[in-house]
Amino acid sequence: MNSTHKTIQVQDHLVSGEIFPIRFDSTGNLGRTIVRDDLNLSDYYPDDDYVSHQEQPKGLKGILYAIAQKLMLRYKLKVFLKHSKQKKLLDIGGGIGVFAKFLKAKGYNVSLTEPNLKARQSAVKKGITSYANIDDVPLKETYSILTLWHVLEHVSELDFTLQKYSKLLKTNGLLIVAVPNVASFDAVYYGPCWAAYDVPRHLWHFKPKGLVLKLEDHGFGLLKTYPLWFDSFYISILSETYAKRNLPFLRGLVIGLYSNLKALITKENSSKIFVFQKLT
Repeated sequence: MNSTHKTIQVQDHLVSGEIFPIRFDSTGNLGRTIVRDDLNLSDYYPDDDYVSHQEQPKGLKGILYAIAQKLMLRYKLKVFLKHSKQKKLLDIGGGIGVFAKFLKAKGYNVSLTEPNLKARQSAVKKGITSYANIDDVPLKETYSILTLWHVLEHVSELDFTLQKYSKLLKTNGLLIVAVPNVASFDAVYYGPCWAAYDVPRHLWHFKPKGLVLKLEDHGFGLLKTYPLWFDSFYISILSETYAKRNLPFLRGLVIGLYSNLKALITKENSSKIFVFQKLT
């Protein structure tokens, strides 16, 4: 990405307080967090604070995350059933295995990958076959569905990793991706304080068009998108906190609601599910 393209400065509010630049391409559809070569990203994933790794969520953001998570399990399953009856699935970045356990109870042959050791051990205790990363998946294994729930934005080598995902999928298999949308109202409203930038953990930042074009480059065609309605509330409340405004919970609820209402017209939800099919 050329240095003359749009760059914004965003603070890591979760761990370090450091400032990281996000540089967008000339179209503004795809952004990349710029990190030092010697940066150890694992240091920015605290076991106790990253909510997807908590069995018992802590604090307001953890509680909100857990509520939304429970409500979304059935919603995600409905998305699957609209596009495929196949039940062999790999949940990439599956955390402590909540989603995998839910699918297993529904008759899915489900495995997951999770780089965090404690989270992966929690998944194993739930009876889920778990790998540290996709390179550990046996070569003979292929899947009908790969899911990445707010995972793709964390990947360092995006193109190389998408090639690996393609090899893991059967022909006509589904790649289901959920990512934040930098074109949403709440993203524009909060600017650098938008919590879903989540630097440096989020290395990539997508507008829907940018994501679709990137996946098309790797032989995937978009079938359909679905809104993630709860994300706007969660992200807006966090963003209000990061911006150090009064009454962050109430203000976040209002902005989250407005973002959702606006998305009814623009289709630019705070986060979206993209269902892709492997074409080649």
